[in-house]
Amino acid sequence: MTDRITDPAAAHAADKDIKTSWTRARLIEPSTSGFVHIGAGSGAWRTPVVLPRGRRRRILAAMHVAAAELLGDPRVTRADVFEAFIRPPGRRSHGPGQDVPDADFDAVLLVETVDVHGAEEVLRAATVTRLQAELDRTARRSLVFAGSNARRIDRVDHERQGVFLFNYFSADDVDTNLYAWQYTAGWFQDETGLDNSTVLRPAESGKAPYSLVNHCRWDRMSDVMPSLVFKPSFRKFVLRTFTENRVAARPIFYRLHRAN
Repeated sequence: MTDRITDPAAAHAADKDIKTSWTRARLIEPSTSGFVHIGAGSGAWRTPVVLPRGRRRRILAAMHVAAAELLGDPRVTRADVFEAFIRPPGRRSHGPGQDVPDADFDAVLLVETVDVHGAEEVLRAATVTRLQAELDRTARRSLVFAGSNARRIDRVDHERQGVFLFNYFSADDVDTNLYAWQYTAGWFQDETGLDNSTVLRPAESGKAPYSLVNHCRWDRMSDVMPSLVFKPSFRKFVLRTFTENRVAARPIFYRLHRAN
């Protein structure tokens, strides 16, 4: 394994093109809520932009039915449905020994519960079981797990439309993933004005192939995409930090999907 970055400022100080003031992300206490992530892929993506697909419409409709039912469960505080629209720059494949599938989830139902134990119970609830069975019939593949909030910049606002990120990470271990994330998230705070993020950690008892799933939001594409495309430090610092720590990132941008 390559050496981890022990001092990120020193690690790239020799490169005069890289700003050296990025520090750890400025965080608040993690939420005590639990989360259930239900993601589905309706088919292979051959372009960065997600193209219309009838199968995805059926998956989204099934997620809305499940979300409405779950909101009647006293353990559930929120249930929001998201539809992918583009894969942004920054994707990295897994490294040697990280046999992790790509993230191709173009529909996601994110459920928030009163606590982590509630998420584990909701995961076994009849509504989720029925939705999983529907996804087994309809989706190319799915990702369902209960988890907790490992780190938080601030709560992600689901009341307003925006550009929502789910970034599916894999790493040799969760600590390495969190180590790399805390510095790259500091870059996003400084360079894109990011003021929210909820890092989901799948429960160890589950079967999620990803070490962490980062979820956050910007108001509009112009808040984030120009920085990913035009700022050299995104490649020289953010992607380099992931590479040197053997962290693979699989970011996808989503919109809130409203039921018809």
